[in-house]
Amino acid sequence: MLRTSLRSVRGLGSRPIAAASGRQWQAAVVVRPAGLVARRCYADEKLPASQVPKPPVSETNTSPSSQTPPPQREANIEASTIAIENMPRMPPAPEDLGTATKKESALPPPPSGTGFSRKLRNYVLTLVILGAAAFGGGVWYSRINDTFHDLFTEYVPYGEQAVLYLEEIEFRKRFPNISNRGPGGRHRAETAETDQTVRIPAQSGMSWRVANSGDSAGRQSSATEKTQKVKNAAKTKEPEPKAQPKAEAPKAEEAKKAAPVAATVVAPTSDFKPPEVNEPSRFPPASPIDPIYFPDVNEPVVQDLAHMLNDIIAVINADNAHGKYGSSIEKAKGELKKVNHEIDQIKAAVEKDAASRVKARMEDFDKAANDLVTRVEGAMAVQEATWQREFAEEMNRVKKTYDERINVMTERERKLNEERLNNRLLEQAIELKRMFAKDIKQHVDEERDGRLGKLEELSKSVSDLEKLTAGWSEVIDMNLRTQQLHVAVDAVRASLENASQPRPFIKELVALKEIAADDAVVNAAISSINPTAYQRGISTSQDLFDRFRRVATEVRKASLLPEDAGVASHASSYVLSKVMFKKQGLAAGDDVESILTRTQTLLEEGDLDGAAREMNGLNGWAKTLSRDWLGEVRKVLEVKQALEVIQTEARLQSLRVE
Repeated sequence: MLRTSLRSVRGLGSRPIAAASGRQWQAAVVVRPAGLVARRCYADEKLPASQVPKPPVSETNTSPSSQTPPPQREANIEASTIAIENMPRMPPAPEDLGTATKKESALPPPPSGTGFSRKLRNYVLTLVILGAAAFGGGVWYSRINDTFHDLFTEYVPYGEQAVLYLEEIEFRKRFPNISNRGPGGRHRAETAETDQTVRIPAQSGMSWRVANSGDSAGRQSSATEKTQKVKNAAKTKEPEPKAQPKAEAPKAEEAKKAAPVAATVVAPTSDFKPPEVNEPSRFPPASPIDPIYFPDVNEPVVQDLAHMLNDIIAVINADNAHGKYGSSIEKAKGELKKVNHEIDQIKAAVEKDAASRVKARMEDFDKAANDLVTRVEGAMAVQEATWQREFAEEMNRVKKTYDERINVMTERERKLNEERLNNRLLEQAIELKRMFAKDIKQHVDEERDGRLGKLEELSKSVSDLEKLTAGWSEVIDMNLRTQQLHVAVDAVRASLENASQPRPFIKELVALKEIAADDAVVNAAISSINPTAYQRGISTSQDLFDRFRRVATEVRKASLLPEDAGVASHASSYVLSKVMFKKQGLAAGDDVESILTRTQTLLEEGDLDGAAREMNGLNGWAKTLSRDWLGEVRKVLEVKQALEVIQTEARLQSLRVE
């Protein structure tokens, strides 16, 4: 059956419907009255279930009394003729069609009456919708007003999680490349080697347990957190060195190193689709703003301004506000290029002036130096000639005198020495012969008797020295490893105690594991720490105490609730919790108020283990509300217990070395 309206088949002009129907069936054109043109007509009509539908070739539903329409003009007939390839297919034969029966649909049930259950359902649905709307409005207004943000996140359940989730989604939309940066806005490319998360198996090694009442409490941290003084003194930047005419190459290299890397702007994927024929026209979204680059500029000030402008462009593109601030950014680009051009002109003028002055001064210095050198060389030449003449005359006279004296003394000494040497040579020859014979005999006897004994003694001394060296090397290595283990444990403890907020300590823990090497006790202690503790950090004592106060407030509100409490029980518990008296000190009893009072007292005294043991004794809704706080306390206790085990192992190794 034809399900589309015959009105939609009409052309865009004022052609009658009969022409369109004539083009479909290639029959004679039927003229319709003008009143039927404005009425919507369909090709199918509801028939009784007993009547079998038949195709148009076997039966015609038109009225037998309709008049034959007048013939159209030849131009209209040619325009309304359908091509062979666009001609619709012929309907099937009657014998190919089967009998069809119309299924009678069941009547819908009568509407239910307005009873108490319907009113209650409408009331609950309205209350849920209003609550959801109020919660959503509170989350939205918390992002605008800081005071309302603090009240909403503190007193509304799950308010803080909803606000944080919404802020994180918006932040990731604005800065899609923020995963490549660090918490301080610095790039993480310098720490790419340590970017992989270190995970230690959580099921291996020791596991936590609550210490027995007879065990010693051990070292406990103080309840008062040592606050660290914040250094607010701003570091003054060092002034830029003045431009030197002959230092162009070093400055160019420094400028290349200091060239800022423009932030990569990720072009958002365009979901724009051109409008259809029957849809209103839409303009495509504006293209993002292109960043500005100065690759050939060596001026640090221009590079810093370009870097700042590129950061602003990246933020505008991330917010899809380039259509609003595009003209301002283009104007800023033009001003920056103009400033760069003026700086280049000033530098060129200064360099040209300085070069001319230096050249003139160098010419004056060269002329004066040449005159001075000429005068000095003339005076030195005259003085040198005079001194050479006098020195030659004096040397000839002294040489002649000393030659005569030396000849006389040499002849006399030569004769005396010849006689003395002859006598000594004779005596020494006789003595040497006698001593030579005696020494040869003595050395032969000593070498024959003592060579073997000395070799045995030397080999024994060498073996003893090797044993002593090996023993001391092991002692020194053990002592050095023990000292490094102490230092690593102190580094982890200092990192946890000095932190003002939870921060990861993966690097310190990896360094401790590398120093421990194959120590089974240290490896088991490290494996017992929860991976989330060293990947995200643990809460400080002050954070745990502040969070306990908020948890205690919520626990007091639910302290009177049974396990299967309803709306009325929640309301009554909330009202009665306002008039309950708070206890002080180590109150006795197992009720919720006594447990909360003892826990707060233990936290103020620094006994975190005892506070966790007290909160673990809660039941029902109170324990459910304090479960997250107990999880954080357990992480802190696990880390402290692991550090105490490692420090005890290090002390034991020190005692072994001693």
